[in-house]
Amino acid sequence: MDKITRALHAGWQHFLQGLHGEDHQKLLESLREEYVEEARDVAQFTQHAGRMYYPQLWERLLRIAAEERAHVEWLREKILALGGDIPSLLSMPKSGKNSWECLLMDLDEEKRSCEALLERMHTAEPIDPEIAEGLRRMREEEKRHRHEILDMLTKSDPYALPRGRTAGGVT
Repeated sequence: MDKITRALHAGWQHFLQGLHGEDHQKLLESLREEYVEEARDVAQFTQHAGRMYYPQLWERLLRIAAEERAHVEWLREKILALGGDIPSLLSMPKSGKNSWECLLMDLDEEKRSCEALLERMHTAEPIDPEIAEGLRRMREEEKRHRHEILDMLTKSDPYALPRGRTAGGVT
């Protein structure tokens, strides 16, 4: 190779490494954000379980919190494997006025989480398909959690869905 060809080759290599580094950082930041959200969900669902009047609702919400805790641990492992540091958790869980309002907040949180995970899956897919698959599995669990929480919500007060909210609105 002559000097110009080597310089062009080195320039392209540097450019491609820079893109990979940016992608790596983008994925790492995405996982860190999800870690914070999942950890907050664990705290919120655990706190809300204590507000449930019926033991079966309390137990179901604690089981969901345990599954969310498993998400946090998986994310922790992936963040560390990518060379990242674990974010600090500063926010306090939100709480409703009563058990029904707590469940409604939990339902909204799971809906938001599903939407965020879809975006994070798309970010991860070209960079690390294994992480993208793990995020897909998490999203499937989040969808199942939403349906369970909706079921708990309707069983705790089946006539209390506020105007504009319908069971069909939850996908």
